[in-house]
Amino acid sequence: MNKKILTVFEDRYSQQQLTDVQKKELLSLEPLWGKQNLILRADDRLLLRKYVGFIATPSLQIQILPKLFEDAVSVEDVEEEKFLSGSMLFRLLASSGFLSVKDIPNPQQIAAMNGDLLEIFINLFVSKFLDLFNKQIYRQYKEQEENMVTVKGRILFQQQLLRNGVFKHKHYVGYQEFTENNVLNQIFKMTMLSLRTLTKSEENKKNLNIAVLMLEDISVVRLSETLFRQVRFNRLNASYRPVFELARMFYHNRQPGVHAGDERTFTFLVPLNQLFEYSLYQWLQEDLSSEGMEVNYQKPQRYLDAQNNVFLLKPDITIQSGSNIQIIVDAKYKNPVSDSKVDLSESDVYQMLAYAVRYQCNRLYLVYPMFRSNKELKNPLATYVIQNGAENIYISAFHIDISQEDLTSAKRDIVQAVINAIY
Repeated sequence: MNKKILTVFEDRYSQQQLTDVQKKELLSLEPLWGKQNLILRADDRLLLRKYVGFIATPSLQIQILPKLFEDAVSVEDVEEEKFLSGSMLFRLLASSGFLSVKDIPNPQQIAAMNGDLLEIFINLFVSKFLDLFNKQIYRQYKEQEENMVTVKGRILFQQQLLRNGVFKHKHYVGYQEFTENNVLNQIFKMTMLSLRTLTKSEENKKNLNIAVLMLEDISVVRLSETLFRQVRFNRLNASYRPVFELARMFYHNRQPGVHAGDERTFTFLVPLNQLFEYSLYQWLQEDLSSEGMEVNYQKPQRYLDAQNNVFLLKPDITIQSGSNIQIIVDAKYKNPVSDSKVDLSESDVYQMLAYAVRYQCNRLYLVYPMFRSNKELKNPLATYVIQNGAENIYISAFHIDISQEDLTSAKRDIVQAVINAIY
């Protein structure tokens, strides 16, 4: 049976045509997503919330992308959103640190893989490996022991007495061999062999075959977490670390709830809101630290009711100047506009108000991605002024365009807003 590949957008219903087997496999993933986040209706409309990435089961492959359009009403819209969203996802993965490889795929590579996230990840892994291996094969010294006629290295006298009491012409020796048959290359080879059975891309198959051929003298081993932990990086192999991290990702499947190394279910899933907020944190931290400000992620955490230690508050980003928290930023990956009007969630505003009171901070920002239908709306989208005794609390909503290939202007917009608020 050919594997069904579905492309869906996070938190958007889509009509699907699934067999009973595929429906069963899909519903078996419910413990992973949570019952409220995976909904398959009787009319075969599917909704997936919270995660973006991909998951592959024996008969089904699903890729979940962040939505950028309010609604994709035509085939052309769907294809455009799929391309833009896939590209944006890799940029966020790289800039946030979720993805260890900084050489994100260019538009041509994404198009060559038909926007298939799994194939793009495989392409990233094998291309990066081939590039490094062609420049410099990684070898390391490895302890060897051998019973031989000539003396090589040092004689191991205890083993010599045990093994060669009769064979006086032999010497049991220990020596160091500078070899490419090391743990790091063994991990690479086994990952290549595994991916070769998974990929459907002719380009990826060809490159994986080339890589396996290059590693033909490397031992076949069983991948395990113990094996991954044996790898130590130094100046000789540091360039291979991103490839190693991708191999580790492929092994662990990067998802909660499924056993590492499970060959029947293969996944890479990232909580979308966490990805967005951590990208935002990285941008602010990079730019504002040089301004003498301290940027914190999900701290300090405080109880709204400090006496009874209840109602724990955990703001996404806090910005301090000295001992005072000057600004609190919360990221929300959703559309803040409805029917051409800014329509913020009341619960989001109440949450910001709780932060303001507990942290004694009067400048707070809700930051959203810019949806295509909202591109004409200027920042701030809205500012709410709430009286708090003798002072006012200002809660502002911003949106930033993270769909563009160069994120410089998106970073500049939010960083400049923060600097203006402080100074």
